[in-house]
Parts: sequence; structure tokens; C-alpha cells
Amino acid sequence: MYYFATIMKFVFTLTGALFVTITFCQFQLKGVVLASDSKTPLENANVFLSNTSTGTVTNQRGEFIIPVGVGKFDLITSFIGYETNVQTVSNLNIEPIVIHLKVKAAGLHDVVVTSFEKDGWEKWGTFFLENFIGTSEWAANCTIKNYKAIRFRHNKKQNKLTAVTNEQLIIENKALGYIVKYQLEEFEFDFKNKYLVSLGFPYFIQMEGGPAKQRRWNNNRATVFFGSMMHFMRALYINRMAEEGFEIRRLVKAPNLEKRRVREVYRAQTLTSNGGSVINMSIGDSTPYYNRIMNQPDELSTFSPYTITGDSIAYGIDSVIAGLEFENYLHIHYIKAAPPKSYSARSPQNRQMASQVRLADGIGLEVQSSGSFSPPLNLVSYGYWAWSEKMAHMLPLNYKPISPSK
Repeated sequence: MYYFATIMKFVFTLTGALFVTITFCQFQLKGVVLASDSKTPLENANVFLSNTSTGTVTNQRGEFIIPVGVGKFDLITSFIGYETNVQTVSNLNIEPIVIHLKVKAAGLHDVVVTSFEKDGWEKWGTFFLENFIGTSEWAANCTIKNYKAIRFRHNKKQNKLTAVTNEQLIIENKALGYIVKYQLEEFEFDFKNKYLVSLGFPYFIQMEGGPAKQRRWNNNRATVFFGSMMHFMRALYINRMAEEGFEIRRLVKAPNLEKRRVREVYRAQTLTSNGGSVINMSIGDSTPYYNRIMNQPDELSTFSPYTITGDSIAYGIDSVIAGLEFENYLHIHYIKAAPPKSYSARSPQNRQMASQVRLADGIGLEVQSSGSFSPPLNLVSYGYWAWSEKMAHMLPLNYKPISPSK
């Protein structure tokens, strides 16, 4: 499982496509970064649009100029010793801005450091990499250069693992040709419910390489893009789900009441013999029936027999933003490619690039032409995307797919 509003002046109903084209027009955003206490300019502060390859550093006067495409973006500003500033910017309001960075509270690290796991990376490093970087073929070529900066806390009472760091993670993805500066904001794994929350701000820097490397990187990027969540959101935005290879069905999940009943009956009728537990066979259900029911999932899924179109779940909010709303779950199958071998090898049923998604608390999303959506934690995914939407597969929002070369 993996996570990813103000309605503006006019709303219109869709009849065909949500919007005609995906555009990457750019506008110039100017600003200055100052220390909030002294009001002095901060030179070499990092300023970038989250999840893109668009960024810069401030000059001696704390000034910066950064291109902004159509839509909304998270503008991230960071400087050593200061709290990170996050604010939403849009091409609809490109006015010079002043960013005040606050000094980090002294002693905060000292207060919490005692709860960090001793030898945390040795104990939790592999688990973190599998859930943050991933387990795909690409993950072997994706490394965190400053992994020692990551600290871990394991709350045994709640059975939750948290990872934190005080510096940007430097991630080298040799498979896709990117250096990623990643500001980790939240990483928590709930072992009881098998639930992962991961949130952060990545900045992509393209690696340099000759023609052969560029071709390989372009091929690999296209491979991870097609069928991805970004690809789906872009296809939804222009209402071309079928043309882009996505089949969408409504999905309803309900508790398996019979499994719950059988479990409770046998639990109540379990006998103790010679220190072990023995099922009382005098109750009504047979052992083969018990075994068959207990092998069923805890939830039963009911799929709609027909596919749905993008305009049945999405609508226009304004000229550049689409809304996505649906009830229960969506089952999304990308039919133009088979899943990677590393995904199929995990379980016999993983023979399709099929994912299920739901909206946390039923709150809808805002989707942009780039494939970004917000709020990012309101989309919960299962299946293929829960496995694939990790750092090893991550692409910047300004990525433009190029068909793989032969």
C-alpha cells in the first residue's frame, strides 16, 4: 500500500475529453529567501519544484528565478540549519515572493535521539530499502549514498517503524539516469495492519552519459512510465483511458462474514489436550469445509462486469485541474504490458499489472496534466502500484515519455 481543493471560479460538466492536450508551458517565478530572524538574504539556499527536475540555488542576494509550468506545484526551499519551507505555487499567480526560513529549534534532535534504535541501519536497513527503494529489477541499481543519516524508531507497543533523517537523502538511480535529492518528511510502517505511509519531496538531476547510456535510460524510463500511476493520472486527465491501455472496473470489498463466523465457532469449540489445541469435531461444520473457508480472503471482492470511462469518475474543476471521485474501490488493469518478472515471482496471482485504489476518508483528488494529484495521502493503492510506486521507479513530473528504441 502506498499513498499519494479549493474549487475555483467555474466548474463545467464533461461531455468528451477532460482537456484537449497536456501542456508544459513555462512561466518565470521570481523570489528571495531571507532568514526570518535577521531578515538577511540566504545564499545557496536550495529552491525546487517537488517531484520535478526544475530547481536552482539562490544568489548572493538570496534571489532566485525558477520556471513554473501550467498547474500547481509544491515549491520547496531548504537551507542547512533552517526549517524547510513548503508552499504551493501556480502559473495563475506568478508574482515575486519572499520566503522566510525559520531557524531550527535548538536541542530538538537531542530530545528524541535517545529513542533511536541502536545499530538501526543494520537492523532495519534492508526492510527500509525494500519498502522505500523497492524490490524490482531497477532497485539493484538504485542506492542511497548517505544512508547512514537515516535513524529508526520501533514502537513495540504500537508495532510501528518510523524512519527519520535531518538531511536530504542523495539517491543515485543508475537504471533511470537520475540523481535524486530527497527530503524525507514521513516514513512509517504499521506491522499490524501492513500499512505504509511514505511522503517526501524529491528533486531530480539528470545524470550525464554518452549516446548508449541515454538510449538505455530512455528505454528504462519508458518501461517504468507506461502502466504507472503517473501514466494513469495523465490518461484520466485527457479522458483516454482505453486508448492508453487502462481498463477500469468498479470494485466493492465486503467482510467475509462466513469466514468470521467459522473462525469464531471453532475458536469457541477448541478443546485442550496434552498441552495442545484440538478442534472439537462434534460441531456442525466439517473439517474440509473449515479448511476451505479459512483459506478464503478476509474480504470478498465483487467486480463490475463492465469497464468504465474516465468521465464517469472525473470532472473539470477549472481550466487546468480535474477532480477525481469514486466510491469504494477501483480495479485498474494496464493491458498493454505484462508485469515485471520480479513482481510475478512474488505470488502466482501476480500475472497482470492490476492495481486497486480507494480514497482515504472518501475525499476526492485534484489531478493535473503532469500526472500529479493532491492531497497526496488521500489515495491508497494495493496490488501492482503498491509494489511498483517506489523510488526506483520514480520519474519527475516534467518527464515526457519516449517510446523504447529497439
